[in-house]
Amino acid sequence: KLPGLYLVSLERPTPNGTSTTLDFETALEEGDVVWFVGTANAVGDLRKIPGLVPYESDELKKMNERVQYRRLMEAVVARKGPLVGKTVREVRFRTQYGAAVIAVHREGQRIHDLIANIKLQAGDVLLMEVGDVFMSNKSKYDSTFVLIAQVKDSSPPRFRMLFPALFLTCAAYGCYIAKLSTLFGTGLAAAILMVVLGVLSEEEAREAIRWEIYLTIAPAFGVGQALINSGVAAAVASFLVRIGTAVGIGHAGLLSSVYLATVLISQLVANNAAAALIFPIAMGVAESENIDLALMGYTIMLAASAAFMTPFGYQTNLMVMGPGGYSTADFLMFGTPMQIVLWIGTTIFLVVEEWWWCWVGSFALLVGVLVFRVTGDLQAKKAKND
Repeated sequence: KLPGLYLVSLERPTPNGTSTTLDFETALEEGDVVWFVGTANAVGDLRKIPGLVPYESDELKKMNERVQYRRLMEAVVARKGPLVGKTVREVRFRTQYGAAVIAVHREGQRIHDLIANIKLQAGDVLLMEVGDVFMSNKSKYDSTFVLIAQVKDSSPPRFRMLFPALFLTCAAYGCYIAKLSTLFGTGLAAAILMVVLGVLSEEEAREAIRWEIYLTIAPAFGVGQALINSGVAAAVASFLVRIGTAVGIGHAGLLSSVYLATVLISQLVANNAAAALIFPIAMGVAESENIDLALMGYTIMLAASAAFMTPFGYQTNLMVMGPGGYSTADFLMFGTPMQIVLWIGTTIFLVVEEWWWCWVGSFALLVGVLVFRVTGDLQAKKAKND
C-alpha cells in the first residue's frame, strides 16, 4: 500500500481490441491494465515497483533520453499558448518538447481517453516524463505553460543497474578492507563509476550529498573544541572515569558510562551532533585509561544511533509519532527497556575478546525467540479453533 494512491480498476485486453473489467481478487497476468488514482508523488513511487510499466509505454520507448536523466514533471497549459485547442498528436508533443504525456487532468479529474486524441484546453494539467532536452529548454516554454514543477524522486527505476551497483559497492568495501585505499577514496571512486555507468545521474549525485548533516556536525565540532579548551571535557571525562571505575568491572564500566552519556545526549539532539559532542570527552577517557580507541569509537557510534526513549532523538521517531498517535510517555515506556537491553548487550559485545561467541549467543537467542513466538501462535490458533 502506497500513501496517496488507490486502486480504481483492473482491465484485461481481449483479442478483439476491447477490455474486460476484472475483480480485485483476480490473479494478474502479463498485459493486464491496472488503473490507480493518486497524487503525482505517489505515481513516482508506483513506477519503482518491479513488474509494472506505464500504460503509455509506446511513447516512452520512443524517447531518445537516457533513463537516468528522466523524471516526471507537471505542467499547466497556458491560456493563450500554442497547445490550446490542439491534440497531443497534432502538436507532435514528444518531438517538439522532448517529453511524453502520461496523463491529463482537467478541473481535478483525469481524462480517460487516449492521450494522443485529447484536445488540450487552458488550465489542463499535464503529467509528463521528460529528459534533458525538455529540462535544458524549460525557459523557452514560458508561453506554453503557466507553471512547471518537477515531481520529487520520480526518476524511473533502473533495475538492470542493480548488479553493477552492488558490484561497485562491494568492491569499494573490499578495497577498503584490503587496505588498498581509505574509505573516502574507495567510496569516491565507486560514486564516480556509478555516474559514468549510468547508475546515477550527475543531478542525483549532487542531491545525494546531505548538506544539512554537515551543517549539523560542523558546529558540534566547534562546541567540542570549546569544551576541550575550557577544561569542561577533561572534567566530564574524569567524572565518567570515576563512575566507570566505581563499578569495579574494568574497561567494561568505562565503556558503559560513555555509552550511557552518549545515549542521554542523543535523546535531545541529533545523533550526529551527539557523537561530535561526546567524541573529545570519550577519547580523553580512552587515552587516560589505556582503552583501545577503536572500541571507544564503536561505543560512540552504537550509542548515538540508539535514540528510542524520546521522539526528538531521531527523524523517524517524529515521523511515526503523529500518524501512530504516540506520546512522549509511550517512547519512554517502550524505549527505556529496549535501551537498557542494548546498553548491556553492547557493553558485553565490546569487551568480550572472543567476539564470535557473542554472535553465536545472539543467533541462539534469536532462534529461541522465533520458536517461542511460532509455538505460541500455533497454540493460540489451535485453542481458538477448539
